[in-house]
This record gives sequence, C-alpha cells and structure tokens, in this order.
Amino acid sequence: MNKYKLFIFLFFMLSLIIFADEKAEESKSLEEERLETIRYGIDSQVMDLIKNLVIEKNYEFNKDLVKLLESSTNSRLDESIISLLDNSEDDSAVEYIFNKLQEDYNLRDNIRVVYINYISKYQTLEISEYFLELIEEESNSVSIASIKALGKSELEHIIPTLIDYLEDSLFDSLRKPAIIESLGKLKAYEALEILTDIATDIYSDDKSLRWRSVVALGEIGSPESLPILKSLFSDEDPNLRNYTISALKNFPSKEVEKLLIQGLKDSYWKVRVQAAESLGELGSKEAIGILIYKSENDPDIRNVRSSALNALGDIGGSEAFEHLRKMYQNERTDISLRYIAIQILAEKDLSNSLKIIDKVIKDEWDKDKSFILDYTCKILSSTKNSSLKETYLKMLSYESTYNLKLYALRGIKLNSLASLKQEVEKLTSEDTPATVKKLAIDVMKSF
Repeated sequence: MNKYKLFIFLFFMLSLIIFADEKAEESKSLEEERLETIRYGIDSQVMDLIKNLVIEKNYEFNKDLVKLLESSTNSRLDESIISLLDNSEDDSAVEYIFNKLQEDYNLRDNIRVVYINYISKYQTLEISEYFLELIEEESNSVSIASIKALGKSELEHIIPTLIDYLEDSLFDSLRKPAIIESLGKLKAYEALEILTDIATDIYSDDKSLRWRSVVALGEIGSPESLPILKSLFSDEDPNLRNYTISALKNFPSKEVEKLLIQGLKDSYWKVRVQAAESLGELGSKEAIGILIYKSENDPDIRNVRSSALNALGDIGGSEAFEHLRKMYQNERTDISLRYIAIQILAEKDLSNSLKIIDKVIKDEWDKDKSFILDYTCKILSSTKNSSLKETYLKMLSYESTYNLKLYALRGIKLNSLASLKQEVEKLTSEDTPATVKKLAIDVMKSF
C-alpha cells in the first residue's frame, strides 16, 4: 500500500513539473521565443523568422542577427540576414563584411556579390579603391557588381578610368553595360560624347549598350542631351523608347511632360509603365486626368493600371487621393489594384481616408473569407499613426481567424498605444491561442 501511495505521489509531482514547463513555455513572449530561435534554432528556422521580420518591418533583432552572421557558415543564411540589414538601412555589419571579402578566399562568387552590394551603400575611400581593383576580377559577376558599386562612390577621379575601359575594344563586353551605368550614376559629363555616340548608333550589334547609354545620358542631365533623347523616342525599338522615357524624367518637367504623357498612349506596355512612373516622380499634376483613365481602362491590369495608381499616389493632391479611395472601396475593382490603393492611402493620406477604410472593414467583417479585409488590416498593422486606436480595438474583437488580432497587436505595439493595455492584457489569459498570447505578452512588455 505504501508503495502504491509513493507511486501516486511521484506521478502527481511529475505531472506538476510537466505542466509547469508547459505553462512556462506558454508564458514566453514572442520576443523571447524569437531570440531563442536566433540563438539556438537551425538555419532554416532563422531564415523563416527573418522573412516574417521583413514583412513586419521589425528590426529590433538586428544586433542579435549580426552576431549570428559573424559565426555563420551558411551562405544562404548570411544572404538572408544581409537582406534584412539592407531593408533597415543598418550598416552595423559593414566592417565585418569588408574584412571577410578581403580575407576569405573561399567565398563563392554569389555571396561575394551579395557582400559587395551591401557595403556599396556605405563606401569609404578604402572600400571604393577595393572595388576599383575588382574591375578586372576573373569572375564576371563579381566584376560587374564592383563596377556598379563604383557608381555609388561619388569619386570623380575614377571617371577617366571607367571611360578608358568603355573605349577599350579588348575589355570584356559583358562588363561594359555596368561601366555605362556607373558613368551615369557618377554624372560623368566627360563621358557625354562617347555615350551619345553609343546611344545614336542604329547599327550597333548590342542594343543593350544603346539602352544603357540613353539612361546614363538622362542621369547626367546635360541640356545638350535633351534634343537627342527626344528624337530617340520615335525609334522603332520599343525597348529604346522605354529607356528614353526613363531618361527624360531627369529633365525639367515643363520640357518633357507632354512627351511623357504621350508615352502613356504607346502600344508597348513597358513604355506606358515607364511613362506613368516618370510622371509620378515628376509630380505632374497635368497627368492626373489621363492617369485616372489608365488606372481604370488600360488593357494591362497587372502592370499599367497598377503603375498609374502608384503614380497618382506619388503626385498626390485631393483629386488623386479621392480616386484612390474610390478604387479601394469599389468591390468591382481588381483585387490587386485595391491592395495598391490601401497601401498608398495608409502611407500618404490616412487621416482623410480612415472613414472609408473603416467602412470597408465594416462591409467585409461578416464575410466568410475576405482578402481585402485581411490585407487592409495587415497594412494597418505596420502603419504608424495613433488615430488607428479604434480600428485596432475593433480588429481585436475579430473571431473568425487569429490574423486580425495579430495585426492589431503589432499595430498597438508600433504606435505605443498604452491606453489599450487592458484589452491587450485580456489576450494573455490561458484560453487565448498560444500564437496570439505570445504576441500579447510581448506587447504588454513594451508599455
């Protein structure tokens, strides 16, 4: 009998220990769980986490990921970490990466290119001189990445060297487009003559060199290049017309606006896309009418209509934003265009659009499956604006899926809405799904 009681007692104690471990696991915040993944998880788990962090625009784990980068032996993981650092414009790994590029001779070309692209944004004279040495590197991909990186260096004294390579008939032709690109980025006025010769050479065997030269002429932006570029817009090569439209946006709006608007009527969809993008970058109020028409009626929904909407967002103003609200609210609008509209409105005109956004949420609330409801709430979760408090509160009450609760919690944390602390605390109870509970605990700790 005593043995039986002892067995029951030991079994009871063991159950308590297991239960306590399970409760401890449940009480972990999402932040703690993610830190453990970074420190102890396998590479694929960390890469999955990084994908989520990029989507959330969450950069609070950058320091921990840089530490992991310095001990990693997996190039795919390295690439994933650097992508996150790129997105957050974090230069904390530049010194490590630059040293590794110089010291590790076993690096594969693809990861060398990733490293070069990353540190190219944070160039010192030493880094730029290193890139200059790599122009004649055996690997084409490494050489091309280095040449393009030099375009970000702002070092005027390297321009003659790049021109010499461009004029050298023995220099690898595969690398010449990158040379042209960098001359454009460096605004190399000294290269105008050779770039003009290439751009206007209708007998060229390599059309891509003409395309690149047109773009470079636009980036240099010399007034003497404008008549040449305008003449090239009538070329039979649709790709050349496309690159010409891209180049024209670098000139004063009054001188190119009519030609860019004409580009919206071109038969080649890429020209229409580029025309819309260029007009958006120029902030052309004159183009609002035709861009509205294009966003509703162009036969190319995926490319041209979406570009027209993005251009309207760039131009801004009451007429453009009112049209975006109309497109977003209309159930007959293609769903991809509604997605673009809510992204723009949340970023650029939230205060005037919140009433419409709340109406769409209300209209979609009771539907069995609403893509626009989910996407709208996802966008709002990464929107920094305290006026979203009531919207987040409504999202917390959604019961059909966990998603809206998670989106609301992210938004509450992003906007530091401590006034919703009581509502968030309710989601840390035992009957809350673990995924939601972890994030709720994390949000509570941020107040």
